[in-house]
Amino acid sequence: MKISKPKTSSLLVIVAVFVVVVGLGGAFYTFYNAKGFSYLSSNSAACNNCHVMNEVYDDWNKSSHREVATCSDCHLPHEFIRKWIAKAQSGIGHAYAFTFDKNLPMHFSASKKTQEIVQENCINCHLPYVQNVVNPTLRPEHQDKSLKCVSCHQGVGHSRGF
Repeated sequence: MKISKPKTSSLLVIVAVFVVVVGLGGAFYTFYNAKGFSYLSSNSAACNNCHVMNEVYDDWNKSSHREVATCSDCHLPHEFIRKWIAKAQSGIGHAYAFTFDKNLPMHFSASKKTQEIVQENCINCHLPYVQNVVNPTLRPEHQDKSLKCVSCHQGVGHSRGF
């Protein structure tokens, strides 16, 4: 008596196809539901897709920079490759934190890396003006370079500091 293997392999193919279809469908639904394509743009509304960012987005919307700078203009590097690497790292980090971290703070503050990017972008955008400003690190109390643009201008990008 011959044992037929086609039934077993057919069942495996059906299960594999089902798993792939459900997996892709779930991924597509999640990407669609999370407005995933919006993150490929520089539109600040994409930053407001997550309800935890409502307060931050609303503060930017009331700020003096609303008409001249998007979230990406301040929070991401301007060079093409650095921008997309930072955007991917930030997006993956935010997605993970907002999905799995149950101890998220009520208010957010920028990471050290983001603070450096923001400082760099402040200088780049305001370069004609800041060339004429005295370097604050020349003062003895700021030799450690702890003074940044947002040390004095904290409410510029957001109506209150974060």
